[in-house]
Amino acid sequence: MVTDRSLKIGLVLDGADHFLRPIEAELRRRHQVVRFSPRFVRLSLIGRRVNDWLRARQLTRFLARNDVVFFEWAGYLLGEASRLPKCGRLVARMHSVELTTGVEQIRWSSVEHLIVLNSALLYRLQALIPSLPPVTVIANGVDLQRFRFQPRDFRYRLGMVCSLLPIKRIYEVVLNVYELRQAGYPFTLRVAGSPGDGESRRYAWALESLAQKLNLRDIVRFDGFVTDIPEWLADVDVFISNSYWEGQQVALLEAMAAGCYCLGHCWDGIEEVLPPDHIYTTDGDLRAKLIAYAASSATEQQTAQSQMRATGLPWVADFRDPWSQNPFLNAPTSLHARLT
Repeated sequence: MVTDRSLKIGLVLDGADHFLRPIEAELRRRHQVVRFSPRFVRLSLIGRRVNDWLRARQLTRFLARNDVVFFEWAGYLLGEASRLPKCGRLVARMHSVELTTGVEQIRWSSVEHLIVLNSALLYRLQALIPSLPPVTVIANGVDLQRFRFQPRDFRYRLGMVCSLLPIKRIYEVVLNVYELRQAGYPFTLRVAGSPGDGESRRYAWALESLAQKLNLRDIVRFDGFVTDIPEWLADVDVFISNSYWEGQQVALLEAMAAGCYCLGHCWDGIEEVLPPDHIYTTDGDLRAKLIAYAASSATEQQTAQSQMRATGLPWVADFRDPWSQNPFLNAPTSLHARLT
């Protein structure tokens, strides 16, 4: 049972905060919530050593001041906190990238509870760390007040929401659009997402070059970072998740909530979200599924859209509802109630 009393909850972010922001807002309505914001000195010669000491000191105090400290991303900061004198309750959420960036450096005996996004990630983690703290599989939440079901008439519009990185396999989707159009199917593609940094920018350049060489510049659009995803999804008929690896793609869950017809490549864990007939392996499979959906009647397409949202509801349950099927909002507080 979730405790009714107001708790002091500390948030430590070791990566981007966009997955946590809406849940943080809800936590602040019921509890005293503060983020870990260490202060550093800027000394080129001795700055690193001094700042390592300062961070550890400030993190120790932060752990002591809060009833529960939640680590978004099970990364370096969780590893550092796990080796400090034990003070508060440590709860962490692991996404996916942490599997390759340091989970073996964490002293897991100091962590009270771990949240992972799907069973596939848990399986991978258990292969690396046999002795884990209690683990709960909890999907990413989606705000169903923002992502409302919107029936749409089919107009061959494909959409992807992702950073322009090789792991997302956008290049292959562009090639599939070309093949489909050569076969007489007038599919178009829009991609919402920013290019990567550094060397990753080469992938974005290659995508633009490919679209130009295939004479698809007016057919394939790269919209960059989009702030209003619900409005953007309203102009998408079929959402495609073509990655070869995901933790649990929030954009896919949002598209399901909005009623887009969704198809996904067979990355580990997608079978926990999409039905088998919505998952493909080869490019030929993808094209066959797109052609079959395009050939279905308007009534069949409307039914499929409704079913898509219904299929996703156990995963995308409204995080604003404390009794929903997605208890992520209550995880830190319910854990604290059990432990105390």
